[in-house]
Amino acid sequence: MSSSPKSDDPWGLGRKPTKEEIHHWADENSAKCLEYVKQHAERGNPTSVIATIDEFASTNHMMNIGEVKGSVIDEEIRKKTPLVMAELGGYTGYSAVRFASKQREVAGNKHSHYFSFEYSPVFAARVREMVEFAGLTDQVTVYVDAFSEQYEVLRGKTVDMYFIDHEKSVYLSDLKLIIGSETLAPGSVIAADNVVRPGAPDYLEFIENSPQFSAVRHTIHCGHDRKLLPDLSIATFRG
Repeated sequence: MSSSPKSDDPWGLGRKPTKEEIHHWADENSAKCLEYVKQHAERGNPTSVIATIDEFASTNHMMNIGEVKGSVIDEEIRKKTPLVMAELGGYTGYSAVRFASKQREVAGNKHSHYFSFEYSPVFAARVREMVEFAGLTDQVTVYVDAFSEQYEVLRGKTVDMYFIDHEKSVYLSDLKLIIGSETLAPGSVIAADNVVRPGAPDYLEFIENSPQFSAVRHTIHCGHDRKLLPDLSIATFRG
């Protein structure tokens, strides 16, 4: 894998990578990233942890939302002041550290909490380790397994903001679980990444045409090739 891929060949292969290759690189770079953070970031400092992950990701392929899209979510957190947040897909802990620290900041003296659902036990362990290194153990709870097997832990709560960034083929089915869980209240926000690349067309078709939601997409330079895509969906629940 090239550490400095060309813009017209973001994977540095001269061809489209296989799904197996992407998963292999994602796992390998996730492990390397965690060690890089331990060596170069300041323990207990979420800002330092995020900056260090971004630095690592600048020359290594990572499945993080990243700085550009992350700043859009940061602004939504500032506007919404969510006391309860949940993410579907934790990977290496970038989103958990970034958004949970922002959540804690805007909540002030109010109690807030961030729930991270990660299917892979390997990635979930890294999320926990990254969260602990960042000093956010009390702020973040990580659950291992598919969201469909774990979402009941949110019953009885109002989730002010969901962040979806996992297997694209289950975006829609998990959205329907969220709706059916009665964890949404008018004004709850659902942010979903990578809705165009690699894409979740059925999710977009549903949420952009549902009278229950008001949805917009943000067009952003995406990936190492910096292609402009309407790839980040922000939907507000109307009730």
